[in-house]
Order: sequence, then structure tokens, then C-alpha cells
Amino acid sequence: MKNYKRLFLQISGLVFILSATAFAQQVQRSQFDVTNYQMDVQLSPSDNKLTATVDVNFIPKEDTRSVSFELNGSLKVDSIARVGSSPAASGPPTSKAKPVKAAGAAQITFVQDQVGVSDLGPSVRIDLGDTVLKGTPVTLRFKYSGELNTPNGGPLLTKRLAYVGPNQGYLMYAARWFPFHDYAADLATSDISISAPGGLQIVGYSDSPVTNAGGKYRFVQSKPALVGNFSYGKFVSKTMNLGGYELQFYTKPGNDPTIIEYGETLGKALDFYTKRFGNADFGKRLIVTQIDDESLDFYSSTGMLFISDRQFEQGRNITNDRLQREAALQWWGLTVGLKSFDDAWLAQGLAEYSAFSLRESTMSGAKLDALRRELLEKSLTFEQTASLLRVPANLDDQSTAYQYIMYAKGAMAFKLLRDTMGQQKFDQLLKTYLQEYRGKNASIDEFEKLTSRIAGENLRYFFARWVEGTGVPEFTTDYLILRTRGGKFVARGTVKQNYDNLRLPVDVQLRSEGEGGLKTVTIDMNEASADFNIESDGKPLEVVIDPNYKLLRISPDLRVSSIARRGIEQFKEGNYVEAQAQFEAALKLDRSNSWIYYHLGLLFLEQRNYDVAIDNFKATLSGNLSPTWLSVWANIKMGNAYDAKGDRGRAVAAYKRAEGLGDNYDNAHEAIKRYQATPYDPKEKQTTAVR
Repeated sequence: MKNYKRLFLQISGLVFILSATAFAQQVQRSQFDVTNYQMDVQLSPSDNKLTATVDVNFIPKEDTRSVSFELNGSLKVDSIARVGSSPAASGPPTSKAKPVKAAGAAQITFVQDQVGVSDLGPSVRIDLGDTVLKGTPVTLRFKYSGELNTPNGGPLLTKRLAYVGPNQGYLMYAARWFPFHDYAADLATSDISISAPGGLQIVGYSDSPVTNAGGKYRFVQSKPALVGNFSYGKFVSKTMNLGGYELQFYTKPGNDPTIIEYGETLGKALDFYTKRFGNADFGKRLIVTQIDDESLDFYSSTGMLFISDRQFEQGRNITNDRLQREAALQWWGLTVGLKSFDDAWLAQGLAEYSAFSLRESTMSGAKLDALRRELLEKSLTFEQTASLLRVPANLDDQSTAYQYIMYAKGAMAFKLLRDTMGQQKFDQLLKTYLQEYRGKNASIDEFEKLTSRIAGENLRYFFARWVEGTGVPEFTTDYLILRTRGGKFVARGTVKQNYDNLRLPVDVQLRSEGEGGLKTVTIDMNEASADFNIESDGKPLEVVIDPNYKLLRISPDLRVSSIARRGIEQFKEGNYVEAQAQFEAALKLDRSNSWIYYHLGLLFLEQRNYDVAIDNFKATLSGNLSPTWLSVWANIKMGNAYDAKGDRGRAVAAYKRAEGLGDNYDNAHEAIKRYQATPYDPKEKQTTAVR
């Protein structure tokens, strides 16, 4: 979202000239800290226009004569003045970007780049007229205006983050609709007044009561934050009190069932995080507002969550998972800020881990194993592309590769850190991190130092392996089966892996005949190999490494399933053609993989291509049936397909086969009874879902 240079080079042939120019400007850029904003904003919805006067208070971190601010390229600066001085006269032409001299004795000049030539993107560079000493407070008054109705001038080519429309609109921090610098890192307080015509309600977070005088709303944030997030429209409002939180929904009419579902998901998540980590800075009130589909599906700011129309109209199972992550961002990234966007793992990765740990707490057995395997497969999908440390600089944060690395591998890295430190010390780490960096900015280096302090040992090796590096271990085993004098069996052997600096607890499971045929031991992997010794009563069948998918690792079957996982995620998003292509690519590597055939069956069932769905469910039953629950659910889903095409006899026979298996994974028995009593109806939303 912040990489303007990459986006601009995609649409321009002046690669070498612009790269050199951007580099020069980046080197010369001064550092400063914005402390407060005072804004007076007028919205003209019929003209798609925003007009603003903004006082920016900042403190230079070094002696400087010039400063640069990011500003949306659709907005034209009319004047900039040092408060108490004469303003710089009318703004520069957009194309030539010539300096504008102040009238009279004023010394301030500025250059506005509305196109985004430098790596900073659309911006304003200001000559203050004389050198300002480090630590000297400065206030600049910006007056500007412009139309906000397309993505033009914003950070994304196809998504608008600021929109002034006739009946609805929104302003997001990330849109750069007001002057700021150091994306996602420079926290500030604010006092913002926004005016709109009558009949339109403006909503936004404020830590003091919002006032409305004749259509002029005032919002105040007295704690430093990423400010400037608002929505307006003709809303239907609904308030829910859940988990000790007040959830205020501002949506279009007719969304009551979805609001209740989303409210319950958010309420449970907020309650879980509060008990696990402590209180976030936004207080006990969260605003949820509905926006159009021309923007992002979800966007979080302090005390506020934007959700697109499509998520209310066509919400999927993945929506609830995403809501859990968005709720966690109130802690990680908003209550604790970032030193720079390069430290995004501490916000986005930790938010996804928090949501994952919430889901973990509700599951056990095979469902928990499936959840962990899903995270593992996602982590492997683009793992070699970039490390967690480098991915913000190397990839567009809206790209598929970025999403998988930052959210999946990012969450997995926190889970590995938990397993390395132990649950108690890890919980202490997150609580301490929140306490010590509340309202401050943190870097990955600072988090590493805190982690080593809480762990009581130097964890440099962990961050070098999982945060700064790429590549994952592959485990192999060599073992012998011995018979004891007492008639028992012993599996004695060695676990090997391909990295020298891997230090993790590794589960080794011996599977044997008879009752109690699963014995698991945990070995500490400190070198490239470690020995194990497991005793059993029954004859051993096999030794399995990491049976519950706790580690980030690779294996022959995971190479296949990580490709299929891309298909599953595309399926969840409703991208059926791409999902089918990924499934078929995975099948080329393993034609006996029941798990892939099963998801192909689900894909065709969703598209109401019932005969092809049935063929794939039959292929599921003829494959390797791993995991074992595929037997019962392939029969259930096959019965659904027969029901959907009006063949009740074959549907009942499929349900009967499923019943005879006796497997109750994911409440299979309840589903079987329901469909035996009442035929499956493809028009109804299904209450059972299996990954």
C-alpha cells in the first residue's frame, strides 16, 4: 500500500531517470515527528470535493530547512504558511511542479508532486525559509482541496481509500487525504472538525463525546494514533453489547442477521484478546461502518472497522476469520505502533497469530490438527519469496505472496516462538510488550531484545532463522525396532534435519498395533540430529515426525498440499476458475490424493455441477483417504449432490454409507440425520463446513 515507486514504474517508461531522482530525494529527506493535527474539513458530496485547512504540529529530529509530507495526488495545495507568518502564495502547477514564492517577506516555498515521481509518492516538499533547530516545535497551515471519487492520487491503482460521494463516502488514514509522513509509524493526536450537508451522518472514533453543530462534527483523539478515519452516509445504526464491549454498527438497511453474526464474532474476539493481553487503547467502544466495494474489503483504524458491501451481502466462512484478525489489530499496530512499515510483522503477523490462537482455543483432536495443517500449508506457499523482515520492502502489500508470507508464515513464526519459549513465558512476553510499548512505536530489533529478556536466554538464533531467513527444515528418521525380554517393543533411532541452527521441541510419534497404539515423545532439537527411544506394547507400524503439525517444515505430501492450499483459499474467496487450476496442478503431482479430489468435489458442488462433483467424491473414496474423515464427509457430500439433482434414492444410500462408518468428525452424525430426514437444498446456506 505504501510502495508508490513500484506502482509508478509500472505505468512509466522513464525507469532509469526516475529511479535516480527518487534515490536522491530519499537520501535528502529530513526526519521529523508529527505531534498534533488541527483540521477543519468541508465535504461537498454533490461535487465529490473535499476542502481542508490543516494545522500540522511537528518537531524536527535534526536541524533542517526543508520537510516533505505525503499528500493524495488528487488534492491541490493552495497555500502553506508557518503559523504567524505570511502564507506561500497560490500552489504550483501540477505538471511542472515549480517552487512557489511567498508573497511579501514570507520565506516559505513549496513544491507539490501530484503524480508521485519519487519513492515517497504524491507529496509536498517545503522550504521553511531558514534552518529550524532540532527539537524546535513548528506549525504549518495547509490549505488545499480536490475531488475524491477515483483511486487516482491514492496508494492503490484499483482501490480508493478516500471517496466523497453524493450519498456516502469515507476517508481513511492510508489514503493520505491530509499531510503526513512515515506511513503506519508516525502517531499523533488530533482535533478534527468535518462539515457535511444535512441528512448525512458522519461517524468516526473520538475519545471524547462527538459534537454536531449544524452538520459540523468534531472528533478528538487525545492519545497518539494513526488518525483521520471517517465514514458518512444515511446509515441505519444498531448497538450490541458483547464481551464487555459496545459495538456500534452503521450500515445500510436490511443487514440485521449479518450484524448479529459479525457482532458476536467481534465480541468474542475482543473479550478473548482482553483477557489474554490486557486492554487496548481504543477503550470499550468499536465502530463498524459499511462502505462500498470500490475500496478494501476490510480496513482497521483506532476504534473503527470499515467493511465493504460484499462482506455484508455475500459473507463467507473466511469473513469471520478475517474479523478476528481485524479485532486483534486494535492491539498490534494501533495500541502498539511500528517504528516503520518494515516492522509490519509485529502488527499484521501478530494479529493473525492472535486470531489463530483464538480458533485454537475452541478446537481439539482432528479439527485442531486440521487448523494447524492449514496454517502450515499457507506458510509454505510463498515461503521462499522473501523473509518476514524483507517482505514489506520487497513486495506490494496487496499482493497474494505478501498476504501468505506476512499473515500465514508471520503467524506461524509467533507460534514457533511460543513453542520455543513455552506458553507461560510467551504469554508474559505479549503482556509485557503491550505494557512497555503502549502508545509507542516498536521495531523488530526491540521486540527481539524483549523476547530474549523474558526468555532468559539469547534468542538471536530464532530471529535469524524464522524472521530474517527463508527456507524450512525437512525431517527424516532412521530407526530400529527391538523386542524386549518382557515382550514389549522399542523404537530406537535418530531424527535428522537439514539446518544447523534449528532449536525447537519436536514431537516423535510411534504408531503401533492394538489399543493405546499411539505413543508420543518430545525431543529437543538443538543440532542437525537428535535421538529418540519409544516403547510400545503392540507391534510398531511407523514413526511419524510432528504428527500434529506444530512445526514449520516441508515433506513430500506438504509440497503437494501447499499448492492445493492456494486453490482452497481461492475457493473461499469465490475465485472458482483459479481454484480449479490450482487443484488440478496439485493433482499432477499426486493422482491418489483424496484431499484434493474432495475439495474439487466441493468446488463443483458449489457451482451446481453435480455430476462432476459426484465423480470427484467417488475419486476421493478411491484415493489414499488421508485424513481419515474424508470417508464420511465424501459420502455426505456425494449424497448432497444426488439430492440436488433429484436422485433421492442414491442420496439416501450415500448417507447410509456415511452412517455406517461411525465417524463423527465435524458433527457428521448430526448432518447425516438432517439429510436423511430432509433432502439437501442447494439454495439454503449450509451449517456444516469441512476444510
